[in-house]
Amino acid sequence: MHQGVRGFNDRAAIQLRSGFNSLVQPTNQNDLSEYMLPFHTNSMTTSAMCMSAPAMAYPSDMLILNGGRLDSWNTGRAPGMGMAHWNRTDLPYYYTLYESFAAGDAYHQATFTCTDPNRLHLFSGSNGLSVGKSPVLDNTEPTPGWSWPTMGEIFEDNGISWKVYEEADNFDDNAFTWFNSFQKSKPGDPLWEKGQKRSVDLIEDLRADMAAGTLPQVSWIVGPANVSEHATWHPSAGEDFTARILKVVQSFPDIYAKSVVILNYDEGGQFVDHVWPPTPPVTQPGDGMSTVDTNGEIVLGITPNGLGFRVPLLVISPWSRGNIVVSETFDHTSVIKFMEKKFNVSCPNISPWRRAITGDLTSALNFNAPPDYSWPVLPDTSGYVQQAQQECDTLPAPAVPKEQSFPQQEKGTRISRALPYEFLVADEVTSTTFTVSINNTGAGGAAFQMIDAPNLKTRSPRKYAVEGGKSITDAPQPIDAGYYSFSLYGPNGFVRQFAGDSIHAPSGIAAKMTYDIASTSIVLALTAGANAASFTISDNAYGNSAAEVQVAAGQTVNWRMDVSSSGQWYDLTVTEQPTVVASTFQRRFMGRMEIGKDSISDPAMGAGVPQNAGRPLFGLNLTTPVSARWQDHPAVPESHRSWPREESEDKDGKWLYNLGVGGDRA
Repeated sequence: MHQGVRGFNDRAAIQLRSGFNSLVQPTNQNDLSEYMLPFHTNSMTTSAMCMSAPAMAYPSDMLILNGGRLDSWNTGRAPGMGMAHWNRTDLPYYYTLYESFAAGDAYHQATFTCTDPNRLHLFSGSNGLSVGKSPVLDNTEPTPGWSWPTMGEIFEDNGISWKVYEEADNFDDNAFTWFNSFQKSKPGDPLWEKGQKRSVDLIEDLRADMAAGTLPQVSWIVGPANVSEHATWHPSAGEDFTARILKVVQSFPDIYAKSVVILNYDEGGQFVDHVWPPTPPVTQPGDGMSTVDTNGEIVLGITPNGLGFRVPLLVISPWSRGNIVVSETFDHTSVIKFMEKKFNVSCPNISPWRRAITGDLTSALNFNAPPDYSWPVLPDTSGYVQQAQQECDTLPAPAVPKEQSFPQQEKGTRISRALPYEFLVADEVTSTTFTVSINNTGAGGAAFQMIDAPNLKTRSPRKYAVEGGKSITDAPQPIDAGYYSFSLYGPNGFVRQFAGDSIHAPSGIAAKMTYDIASTSIVLALTAGANAASFTISDNAYGNSAAEVQVAAGQTVNWRMDVSSSGQWYDLTVTEQPTVVASTFQRRFMGRMEIGKDSISDPAMGAGVPQNAGRPLFGLNLTTPVSARWQDHPAVPESHRSWPREESEDKDGKWLYNLGVGGDRA
């Protein structure tokens, strides 16, 4: 996995019931010492390039999500090869391309589904739910087709030129054709000519339009099945297809100089991802809180529509040139929001919640610096398809390895785009209650998730959505037996953790963080209760010495730290050990302070600093340090190393569908 993106070294990965993070996925929910780690499938020694994907469907995705716990990649469905990943050796073209332009590491599927519902969001902003229809959750395509307006029609009505480039084989991936207005159109009609006409060679059509000066303002490129990178179709063929398109773009520098090419994927093939998907609270206040209307995002009142799991994003443009990461929350409707902003049009189908918490892709582009028209030196892909086919024909099938080791991410950092985020979080504790307040003082809305670590089996994570300039205050379930441990997760590695003993800790004790952007400093306000307090501030990642702060009874002391040397990233734990009772107050503050300028990706993540610096995971009081536990991984059970293959006739077919393997879900 590339350096500088939120991958295997992610220090903000959510915590599971086992105490490990979400990369360590259980194979048995009744015995959390049994788990499977992500593993590399070597395309040079196996036929990994044409391996099957595991189940991809809304029901299995809901089992994987498990109420937001994200702990059932191996137990919500038969895992198959779903924990597999590739590296630079397997995908050399993509690795070079993705470190040459702005890559998004917080771009999500629109829904927890297979192809069609995700592409409906990409082409129209909705899978029906947000426009008052029954949600499309599978690849069903009715006749007559869907009736809400598409982006093609919106562009047509507003005089914006547009076109779909596709061939006779389009893998049924042109979502316009699933709409009644397009189904009724005929040759000669704009919706037919621009949205449904097929050609012999779409890349040559693209070249011809560029040469003739007739390239439309907006183009959708829909490739044939064999370059789709769906299960059993070679990713190497996708690399070659992308390379051939970009060679055409590169050959017309005047057009490239004013263009943006967006490379994205409709769904992730059900291969593992450890990042929690932002979802709305299904019920309020039972499942969380939102400052924005969540209508159009709750399926049957019981499950979330999206956002789904992460998928790759690459933004190719003279304004996104370089080894760049953009970590704003995006989904497929972000592409529409980008077009809305560029062409001053409006898509009525995007739900209010989705509009509030997803960006419009403009943070991937830096218009404050001169554009860079250069092109990277990219690998030659002309032999990729033949090589991949030979591997698939001659090499043995990949298998889940029995002996496990934690996967390695490439070390290093990237340029990290400035983001529209700023969150101030405060908490208040009584003997029986914990209250959290989230004040969104930034311009961008955001989704959050909070786990109650000691009760994660019985209490689902709470979901929050807070628009820019708004705030929420929430009191989750009552504290059990005085001990509490809550973790709040937000975008771009934002974490706040709260632990202690509400019965014995002195009342009034508090630690809160604010920002002093002018001096690139974070400020901790440390408050003592009825008795004087001694706080210890420990830096978990960036090499700053521990600090001791004495605070008189009833007083507050502001402690400051300049974070410019770490690119404004911070990870601090504050503890206070009262002298009168044996109870420890702990607060953890983790994230990046935004200053309105590009920075770098997390240098601690880039250096491979462990998530918890070798200590037990926060607030769980594990008896064995995490570093020791990670050195001795259990063998993968034989029951999870091979699977009978069942193939579907669906276009997302050739997947394994057996559900409920490996014990009960939490």
